[in-house]
Amino acid sequence: MTEQKTATLPDGRALDTSALTARVRRREVTAFSRRFTAQHPDLKGPAFETVRRVMVRIGAVAVLIGALALGFGMLGEIASSDDDKAEQLMGMGLMMGLFVIAGGIFLWVSVRNGRRRSTPKRHYRLAGFAADNRLAYLPGPAFGGYLEPWASRGRLIVSRVMRAPSADGAVEFGNYELSYATTSNGQSQFGGYCALRLDRTLPNIVLRARRHRNPLTEAGLPARAQHLSLEGDFDRHFTLYCPKGYERDALYLFTPDIMARLIDRAGAFDVEIVDDWVFISQAKDVVTLDPSRWQQVLAATGAVRGKIAQWERWKDDRLPADEAAAAASTPEIRVLEEVAAPGRRLRAGSGMMWALLGVAVVIIGVMQLFRLF
Repeated sequence: MTEQKTATLPDGRALDTSALTARVRRREVTAFSRRFTAQHPDLKGPAFETVRRVMVRIGAVAVLIGALALGFGMLGEIASSDDDKAEQLMGMGLMMGLFVIAGGIFLWVSVRNGRRRSTPKRHYRLAGFAADNRLAYLPGPAFGGYLEPWASRGRLIVSRVMRAPSADGAVEFGNYELSYATTSNGQSQFGGYCALRLDRTLPNIVLRARRHRNPLTEAGLPARAQHLSLEGDFDRHFTLYCPKGYERDALYLFTPDIMARLIDRAGAFDVEIVDDWVFISQAKDVVTLDPSRWQQVLAATGAVRGKIAQWERWKDDRLPADEAAAAASTPEIRVLEEVAAPGRRLRAGSGMMWALLGVAVVIIGVMQLFRLF
């Protein structure tokens, strides 16, 4: 197949996607499933996954019943001759709008969960793909505590993890769900990621792609005051966030040549540097049965990996001399002292939740006004 020659893995070999689309026999899938289930008894994932699926179904049914009841009420009100019919219909219309929004969210979550749910055939294809490309396949879902910078933000669940050996460190591909633990961001963020480990810690810098943004996954945005405008037309493609005082460092790490490369190869992916990790992510799943997705992911990964050697030469001039000496004397330990405290973390913004709550408050307030008058 042509896809096999258009992308390379981190170790330089050509990508082989034939297992993702090849015809399979039911007998082979059944035999594979028995062995695979025995090797991975936790395929169903944590108990809360099942509870959440049940709650989504209950919520969807409740919204449907409520919308139907409200619809019949509106028909009755239209047929009535009450003096306040217009006001009542307006209030009911606003309530129906809330039902439509809630129904859309439940539908989106249901479709998303359905696409992420693995079947024996999907596992068979992905395991074959991993074997063909010398990757380690961990189906999950499982807690992603080892991805420390992301896991510290809330409950991180990873699934369909593929690990690739590389001359400059392991590269990991997977799908994730991150439920933020902060009170200002009680949202969940879904998507796929590629994680690369560095040999030193760097300041927390986020490069967010402007294409294919999904408002339902816009949790955990950095505060707008940390936005750094880029030269040329790069701002049309990406939004860059860096800690205050680290603007020059951000421009050193994201030079015009890597920005151009990211636009060409990774224009729809976000890039985050945090501690000694680089995360390349997107609101869409990364590990799928679609060969074209693997082309995109590997292109984005290659664009970033080409700059890692330069990034690892960066040093923080803000460190006191004693801390810098301590960091240099323990190269086998990744210590946060390689970056001064102000540069280690971006400040989080308020996210989309406050905006959604504000809309709900406005709608309820309008309904109350109609009742008064």
